[in-house]
Amino acid sequence: MENGILNQEKYQKLVIETENGEKIAEVTAEEATPAEGYIIRLIPQYEN
Repeated sequence: MENGILNQEKYQKLVIETENGEKIAEVTAEEATPAEGYIIRLIPQYEN
């Protein structure tokens, strides 16, 4: 998927965790899912 969130040619998902192993968020090519109480923001590149 060329315009997806995550480059599928190199990665299947990105998992964000605390040092204790608590999952905070999971990002795939199609979606980004935060744990309860967390927010994920995807900020596009704007042309000036």
